[in-house]
Parts: sequence; C-alpha cells; structure tokens
Amino acid sequence: MASDEDDMPAWGGAIQSALSEAGNEEDEKGINVVSGGGLSADGSDAAEGELPYVILLRQAVDAIKAGHISDEEFVEGVSKLDVICDNALKVYAIPTVKKDLPGKLTEHQNEIVNSLEAQLHRLKEGLGLLLGYPESKSQSDLDEGLQMAVDAMHTSAAIQKAANAEKAAIDARKKEEKARRAQAAEAEDAEDGDDEPEDSVG
Repeated sequence: MASDEDDMPAWGGAIQSALSEAGNEEDEKGINVVSGGGLSADGSDAAEGELPYVILLRQAVDAIKAGHISDEEFVEGVSKLDVICDNALKVYAIPTVKKDLPGKLTEHQNEIVNSLEAQLHRLKEGLGLLLGYPESKSQSDLDEGLQMAVDAMHTSAAIQKAANAEKAAIDARKKEEKARRAQAAEAEDAEDGDDEPEDSVG
C-alpha cells in the first residue's frame, strides 16, 4: 500500500471547487491539502474502473488474513490512508469552512460539502476497525472495517463525479454567456459606427 502521504483523495476536489466558487484565495491555499486528481497507487491504473485505494485496501486485508504480511506491515499500510483521511478532515477545521463558507455557497453546494465530510468520518471509522485488528484479532473487524471503508470511498467518488459534472456545466454556461455578451457588444459597436454622420464635403 505504498503511497505518498501527499496524494490526497479525489473528494477533496469537490470541496476545492466549492471554495473556488466562494472566491476566497487564502483558504484555497489551505484547502490544497486535500485537492488532487484522484487516488494514486504507484501510478497503476485501477482494474475495471475500481478505485486504487479500494484495491489496495482489499489486497491488504486478504494478505493479513492469509498470513502473507505481518501485523506491523498491515498497520503501516492502512495507516497511510488513515493519515490522508485525517488531513482531509482538517479542511473542516478551517475557520472559513466552519463558519463563513456555508453562507457563501448555495444550498446544494453545502449539501456536497457536508456529504463529503460524513463519508470521511465513515471512512475513518472503518479504518479504525482495521487498525484495531492486530490487537483484537477479530475477523469481523477486518470484514466490517473493509466494507465500511470501501462503501465510504465509493460514495465519495460518486459525490465527486456529480460535483465535477455540475461544475463543468456551470463553467460551460458561463463561457457561453460571456461569448454571447461579447458578440452582442461587437454588434452594438458596429451599429453605432453605421449611425455616425458622414463628414460634409466643403
């Protein structure tokens, strides 16, 4: 489960987009701790469209069950995702996000931000069960923890996809409106030019 701790989950992009809409440059810098193009797995592509960290987490659980890795190796791998989750949750501690941002966003945008936070907490809970396995040695901790974490990542990815599609549609409408206004302005300028009186010939 090797991954740089700076590789942040894709769902941070939805929050990044929301902050961009709010137009706060200072907090955009702060939000970058969770922004990114997606989950990375040493540059490998996800099999059959599956999320890379889902694949890695499943592999880690299968490996610990089969005795192919030690408890220490299992904890080390799962902890990397746990750290990423912690960093993502730090976004919600930013004063602007906690207090000022809700008033700057639409109701739907706030729903996106809140939904992502809920999934991060769900992921954190699932990872907690996995990290507790070496002590509990409970197979249910592995099974329930994995299912909870996987469900949270899948739901987060779906939220991210919908948020990206919505933002793309908004950007496209803004671009069309800008082009329309520019065209109208050009037409008005041309009309004004035609209305100018011709110079009289002495």
